[in-house]
Amino acid sequence: MLLTFLSAFLFYFAFPNCIFMYGFWPCIWFFALPLLLALRDQPLKKRLGLGLFFGFCAYGLMSQGLIRISAAGFFAFVLGLSIQAVVFACLFRSTKYPWVDIFYFPCAWSVSELVRNSLLGGFSFYISHAQAFCPMMLKLYGILGCLGMSFIIFLVNGLIYSAVIYKKNRWNFILAASIVFLSVVGAGFFKKEPVLPTARHFYISVIQANISPWEKADLNLFDHMVQLHLDLTERSFKQRHSDLVIWPETAYPDDLLQSDQWRQPIFEQAAHMNSDLLIGIAPIIDGKEYNSALLINAQGAIGGLYHKQALVPFAETTPFEAWGIRWGRGYHFSSGKGLGILSLSHGAGLFGVVICSESAHPSMVRQLHRAGARFLVEISNDGWFTDKASYMLHAQAAVMRAVENHMWVIRAANTGFSFAVDPDGIIHTDGNLQLGREGFGIFDIMVNNP
Repeated sequence: MLLTFLSAFLFYFAFPNCIFMYGFWPCIWFFALPLLLALRDQPLKKRLGLGLFFGFCAYGLMSQGLIRISAAGFFAFVLGLSIQAVVFACLFRSTKYPWVDIFYFPCAWSVSELVRNSLLGGFSFYISHAQAFCPMMLKLYGILGCLGMSFIIFLVNGLIYSAVIYKKNRWNFILAASIVFLSVVGAGFFKKEPVLPTARHFYISVIQANISPWEKADLNLFDHMVQLHLDLTERSFKQRHSDLVIWPETAYPDDLLQSDQWRQPIFEQAAHMNSDLLIGIAPIIDGKEYNSALLINAQGAIGGLYHKQALVPFAETTPFEAWGIRWGRGYHFSSGKGLGILSLSHGAGLFGVVICSESAHPSMVRQLHRAGARFLVEISNDGWFTDKASYMLHAQAAVMRAVENHMWVIRAANTGFSFAVDPDGIIHTDGNLQLGREGFGIFDIMVNNP
């Protein structure tokens, strides 16, 4: 048990945690050594128990910020993530041929991640996410993807394990582990993707009003919240004219399309700026409520409307509510159907939009990219979190989607962490956008023509 817990702690420490806001990523390259030692020569029943224990410890520590949002959601989420560790423990076995084991272990781990992500409906999490805030380590992600890099990371873990177990060939295993690791580092020095002469600049403004969920629920503060977004937008406009201004998820936490008070001034704001305005709203259509992104074009008309597809259980929808079972916070959004492909008024550029947790669905972002999106916008409301580690864990997904799809991602979060990330995984921040503070930021992105 002690070895398994040590492995779980190293896993947790590799990701954003209470000590290192960005995580101590080197830990992920050897986190599995204690776990592999604990599983060695154990019968199936014992391996399954150790796998479940590792899963609850590792993913429980990593996701602890969620328990304040919904205790039921936290335990369900940890249990879902822990499926991966149980599957790996089930698959784990030694072939007694060291060089076969070296490749079998990362294959088993990759399969377990794939199984878990499939069972969670496409929601993805990989050990390779631990590298998100180290751009030098991200070059190969654009080629291998997160799953391929998980294989590489666990391959190094397996080589270190073999060096401990098989003393006769210890230095061969150490040399092999060093070569693989240094190859990943070395790839980070290769020339980046060139920006073509025909590339176009887009100026994008992100509004971060820093409104807590409890303030959003206070009807007495509703008008103040909307006016704050308008004021920040006006201040942003005075600093620079942007092609697109982004308000975060549920910035207008009601049906703006049916508002007699606010629809006209907000639509007129877009026309006055001669800029597109993307706003998170909660419209009611045919009796169903949606978590949506509304695009108001530069002419002050509706430019598009996207409804979130992948809803979060216990937060945005209540599982088994149709059976009379009620738990969680009781929200009951309906799921959208279409892709979030929208068009800018100036430059005829297409961009994709995902809402909050959808950034953790790689297949969804790949579909947007294939449909012609030249960059991606993620609007989020992370105000439910109370610890910095949770903010950063959520933000990791935006980095991975940028590298995987070779395109810019602009993240607009109500309370932060708001930023832009380029195709090489380098995060671009604005000094006016501080975590847990209101402000606005303007990002200059350069996008190659298709």
